[in-house]
Amino acid sequence: MVINGPGTTWKEKCAGYFCTVQATGIIAMLLMAVLVFPCHSLDLDDQPELTANVVLDKSSYGPGDTVVAAVHVFVPSKFHLYANPLGPGIGKPVIVSLGKSDDIQWVTLRKSAPEKFTPEIGGWVWAYEKNAYFYCKGVLSPHPSKEIHTGFVLQGLMCATACIPVSLVKDVDVGVSASSSGLSFEKHPDLAEIAKQCEPMPFTVSSDSAALLAPNVSSLGSIRLNSPIKESPISWDYDPVEHRQVMNLLLAILFGFIAGIILNVMPCVLPVLGIKILSFANASGSSRKSALLRSISFAAGMFSVFMFLAALASFAHLSWGQHFQSPWFLIGLILIMVVFSLGLFDIYIVPISGAVSNLGNKPANGFSGDFFRGMLATALATPCSGPFLGATLAWTLTQPAVVIFIVFGSIGLGMAFPYILLSSNKMLLKIIPKPGKWMENFKYLMGFLLLGSATYLLFGLPKDMVAATVGFCLIAAFAIVMYSRFAPFGTSVVRKVIVALICLGILVLGAYVSYDVLYASRSMNAASKASQIYWEEFTAADLKDAHRRGQSVVVDFTASWCINCQYNLVTVLSDPSVADLLIKKKVLTLKADLTWANPPAEDLLHHLGSRSVPFLAVFRGDDPYHPIIMRDILNKSEMLKALRDLPEK
Repeated sequence: MVINGPGTTWKEKCAGYFCTVQATGIIAMLLMAVLVFPCHSLDLDDQPELTANVVLDKSSYGPGDTVVAAVHVFVPSKFHLYANPLGPGIGKPVIVSLGKSDDIQWVTLRKSAPEKFTPEIGGWVWAYEKNAYFYCKGVLSPHPSKEIHTGFVLQGLMCATACIPVSLVKDVDVGVSASSSGLSFEKHPDLAEIAKQCEPMPFTVSSDSAALLAPNVSSLGSIRLNSPIKESPISWDYDPVEHRQVMNLLLAILFGFIAGIILNVMPCVLPVLGIKILSFANASGSSRKSALLRSISFAAGMFSVFMFLAALASFAHLSWGQHFQSPWFLIGLILIMVVFSLGLFDIYIVPISGAVSNLGNKPANGFSGDFFRGMLATALATPCSGPFLGATLAWTLTQPAVVIFIVFGSIGLGMAFPYILLSSNKMLLKIIPKPGKWMENFKYLMGFLLLGSATYLLFGLPKDMVAATVGFCLIAAFAIVMYSRFAPFGTSVVRKVIVALICLGILVLGAYVSYDVLYASRSMNAASKASQIYWEEFTAADLKDAHRRGQSVVVDFTASWCINCQYNLVTVLSDPSVADLLIKKKVLTLKADLTWANPPAEDLLHHLGSRSVPFLAVFRGDDPYHPIIMRDILNKSEMLKALRDLPEK
């Protein structure tokens, strides 16, 4: 568009300048992000390590003195380290062992107080985040050596979306002189204060100090104390199939912005965006300022959901669209869409529906309606992916919270950008037809599309939940129609309350019949189907034999202390559709249990590129040496696709 051409009005100039300033602002934001956050690459196989510092309370000690060694353990960002005792939930308590020596006798071990951590499923546990402190107290012998070398070994489990068994080994070197010097932790008053709040913890003493200080212990994963370490004699020859993407912050912001724009054309979002088009048409006769403000409200609704998702990713460690793995979240969203569509068919009129069906004649209703529609459009977009989005999120979700918020914000800005641009330019706004009868027909079409989107979301539910959810939605529609029929506009308050209570009773009864009766009976049948899958204990011989027979194999690396492993088992691996395919394809299912030491399974896990669980590998019968690997929380659709692609046996 020519901004200063001949015949250009001052309004057109302003519109052009506005677009220019807007585009310049976005570019400036990208450049600022690059300056503030330097670009760097991330290897997806890099996994965080547990680190620690050891500080003695004094610089030297005399014979018979008391020695206190403070071990400050640093827990990686976003991870938590299970404590000891564990608590009622699933996990693995931390175990500490100290080196036995004739020169020092360890008498007590104290630990800083852990905090309660409540995962998504299961009971709460005691855990550490960021820091953990351990104070080892010992007494020197009357005739100690001039230099005492001993060790501190911590074995435990740290988890985020994945669980990593960890073994931390630190040297404890004590210098001995004629007498001790200084007060306890005189040079480290912070450690002295923390020590006052510590509590006792059990520990073991290893009779083999050399084994404690073995240089490779930290890389062995989960091992039993005082058990011999055996090398696995198995030679693996696999080349795992995993898509990788080298990413940095500049690319993440750019790809996120583009991906946000693309999300607008995802099928599940189109019904809500169609309603936004109606809003533009209704505003075509009003001022551009009004249209811009309403688009900003719509964009604010979008942006608020992206910030909420960024908070979930940063602090609750939930990935993009992971909330859609909860069937109850899906049921709630399906119900909202059904109720919303009834408003588009003018079956009822309430403030929110009025903002949609009547397109908000009052500014306040219009702004709140636009904000709500922006939130709904974003909620519907989160199960979708598209070009640029997958690689961007895979990198972003491993970064610090500030980076997650920036990238998620760029996705939100990208999704909102077309509406701000359209409403801020009167030339572009003329593309939208003027208000007329077509709006009524278009509104009904959007109602049917919303019902179609709700039907699509039914595919994300377990099969045995679909009938119950359809029945509950029908009951909810009946309750809404009943309320509109018997408590129409102008009805007394008393009548409205009575009818509302009756309708609420219908909803409660409908929920009970749908889920406690119908779903419960069907879920028992589904459980019997899933129980037909027998997970054999993993052995290298069974895996190799299956390769020779041309049989497909699924190996699930799991552990009893890994709560996300149990989540995968319940929500994906026990799903009837997954069970059907495993039976149909005659897949050998092997469980590589890492609850305790399992050298062959650990060796294969490391060979496939991981130290953490959950981890799953799918070996094709016709191409076993290029296994498909899946990390952390399983995606049911990806699992089903991998199983469908397996050859028939």
